[in-house]
Amino acid sequence: MIPALPRGRLAAFFLFAIAMAAGGNAVPAPAQTLTVPDAPDCLAEAASYHQVNEWVLRAIIWQESRNHPNAVGHNTNGSIDVGYGQINSIHFRELGMYQIPPNRLFDSCVNTYVAAWLLAKAVKKHGNTWEAVGAYHSESAAEKWSYSNKVRAILRSWGVPA
Repeated sequence: MIPALPRGRLAAFFLFAIAMAAGGNAVPAPAQTLTVPDAPDCLAEAASYHQVNEWVLRAIIWQESRNHPNAVGHNTNGSIDVGYGQINSIHFRELGMYQIPPNRLFDSCVNTYVAAWLLAKAVKKHGNTWEAVGAYHSESAAEKWSYSNKVRAILRSWGVPA
């Protein structure tokens, strides 16, 4: 299971929220100060709306694009990845059914909500597990576990228990 925010981190989380609201990015934590990259303004709302872990979503976006909203990745299989969450072109047809054309994925909030939606789909399939986090990237077993380990490492580097 992906851990919920531990009680000991609750104060740090609220301080983080206050710092983010004030435009900062420092997360005070017990006995240390951690720096967490800025994220889209709508990240918390997207995570809440799709009922996914906000910290995991934040780490996925960092892993995917280092928080660059205009990032475009070109894959060896000919597909492309777009925006913050590096939404793969295999999803474009389904997103079109919701009136989300590919160019809208350069909108940071649209992309963040789509990333949260894709993570929620993985959680629905695999449960609230690290396997679901890995499935955000790939259903291939090796790729899935490699990816989830990268996300866990990001969380740990931010001082978030993972």
